[in-house]
Amino acid sequence: MTKTLPAVLAALLLGSCAGGGGSLEPRYVTVHNTLAAMGYAQTGAISEGSLSEGDEARFDVRLRGGTCTTFVALASGGMRDVELRIVGAGDVEIGRDVTHDRQAAAQACAPSTGDYQVVVRAASGSGGYVVSGWTGGQGGTSVAVASGAGAAGPGSCSDPIPLALGERVSGVTTGGPMQTAPPCIQANDTSAPERVYSLEISERSVLSATLTTGYDGALYLLRECGQPSTVVECNDDAPDTSRAHIDAIVEPGVYYLVADGYGNASGSYELEVSARALQPLSAVCSAAPALTPGQPQTGTTEQGIDYFQATCADGARGPDSVYSLRVDQPSRLRVRQQSDHDGVVYVRRDCQDPTTEIACNDDFGDTHRSLVTTLVQPGTYTVISDGFGSSPQGQAGNYTLTADLAPMSGGSATGDECAAPGTMAPGQPFEIDTFEAADDLEGSCGGGGSPDVVYDLSLSARSRVRVTLQNPELDAVAYLQQRCGDAATEVACGTASSGANGATILDTTLAAGSYALVLDGQRADAFGKATVNVEVTDLVALARSCTRAPLLRPGRTVNASTAGESDDFQSSANCAGGSRSPDRLYRIRLTRRSRVRVSMSSEYDGSLHLRSDCVDPATEVACNDDFENNRHARLDEVLDRGTYFLVVDGFAERNAGPFSIDLDVSTP
Repeated sequence: MTKTLPAVLAALLLGSCAGGGGSLEPRYVTVHNTLAAMGYAQTGAISEGSLSEGDEARFDVRLRGGTCTTFVALASGGMRDVELRIVGAGDVEIGRDVTHDRQAAAQACAPSTGDYQVVVRAASGSGGYVVSGWTGGQGGTSVAVASGAGAAGPGSCSDPIPLALGERVSGVTTGGPMQTAPPCIQANDTSAPERVYSLEISERSVLSATLTTGYDGALYLLRECGQPSTVVECNDDAPDTSRAHIDAIVEPGVYYLVADGYGNASGSYELEVSARALQPLSAVCSAAPALTPGQPQTGTTEQGIDYFQATCADGARGPDSVYSLRVDQPSRLRVRQQSDHDGVVYVRRDCQDPTTEIACNDDFGDTHRSLVTTLVQPGTYTVISDGFGSSPQGQAGNYTLTADLAPMSGGSATGDECAAPGTMAPGQPFEIDTFEAADDLEGSCGGGGSPDVVYDLSLSARSRVRVTLQNPELDAVAYLQQRCGDAATEVACGTASSGANGATILDTTLAAGSYALVLDGQRADAFGKATVNVEVTDLVALARSCTRAPLLRPGRTVNASTAGESDDFQSSANCAGGSRSPDRLYRIRLTRRSRVRVSMSSEYDGSLHLRSDCVDPATEVACNDDFENNRHARLDEVLDRGTYFLVVDGFAERNAGPFSIDLDVSTP
């Protein structure tokens, strides 16, 4: 592509002063003769003077709308860096030099006919200067600058400004066309003027473009000018309103880069664009290192390229790393990733074909963990470590990736069959892993076709049994059978989703006896680890303790502590995180229908819940966690005559300490 006049002058001036002795006249003669040969004509008088370091001089010029004028400034003496700007009303720039040298060249395309100023500044050193303006040139003496919505002209879709890769240009959007809008900001809003540049890409590349503005700018790349649906990449702030940046993978062809603004913002800008060629996707895939099952693989996507995209994680258009995984027999596949950024992991059957993706996960529990589980047949698969979203927000960083394979049949897990169940102690969390288990059992609410494990549970008295899971890797099924393997003896069945932290999967009341607790999956590819906690509450003993609960009396403050107490009671699932903390129990006796207010202050995140049957959580009538803040709780209810049980508890788990409560009973 033809270079812009400022770019030609920059090269010319550097060449003309090479080895020079600081003489101004030979440099000016060189510029004059060269520009004249190119068809440019000097406009207006030559301005001369001298400046001390940091000082500036301003010259009034009359510019004609629709015409571009190039101004040249040459420094002499001890001035080492001369700055050059062209400004309009309000000191709004319409052109500036971006170099740091003894000469400067800037092109200004006036949006309308009027008075402007040329500003010369001694950025470094002191000395003399000379400034002149030039118009015309081969290939067109003037370029129309649009003014008004829908206008055509230079920098419009109908007449984009050619831009070469590696080029840095300056310009102004004020008075430009209003034919398109940033698709990442405000759909259908074309109130900000823009400048459109055309780019020709000769090979598959990563295109990087940076827009630095004196206003709230926006930058976007289109395949078809004026068609927001063809946007390749768009950015408003990176990291603030004075800078926008995009990185995009582009195929060979012509693209349109648009310097725009937020809302109706406009002004001067500098635009820089570069590209680096991409390897063919076939070469990237063929060079993918092997991922060895069971061996953690560390790496980083920093400074990487976005070769691959996914169906999850907002497209997973961050930089990526690719691995090859060989599978020799029908297998279960589990891939875990731990990252220091918002990572994503996905698996393809064919490295180059995105339609062959078989599994994708962004967040497992949190944004720094990803997990996929699936069933695979023999073959070579592609495992890709990637980042959420796209540049410039793109997620990239360090990761550890681990792939595991297990036979479809399983049969080697702890507690894999009824004849050899696992052992556990109620109240003590234990870990299961169904990844290598066989499929032996099935519950009434699911579990057919999925691997399962079984554990013994013995109850010495009628008890409440509550089973919770911490961060299960599988969509889980749990069921209790009186005789392991006999579906007719099932007494409870429940489900929980993968990743759910503290999910209650079973909560039931059972008679004394022996039971089999089965942990299963909801689908054939639902397998993996989970931390299981089985809580058993002896309801006979609990009933005895209920009768011994202290009686609360109105007007008397009770001071006590839950520290060191057991967790015998829990609140409803939608209050206080379940209140699975140590607790204390009190009775409230009402001889008639009354308004009951219980106020609590605590040195921890406390909670209150009230039930009409001490041992039956389904009879809960009120619960409160925070009243004004997490150090206070309050219940205010109108209750019928009877005896109620008040539980002083804590939010979720491990919240306990000193508290005080007050009871007020009045006529409703």
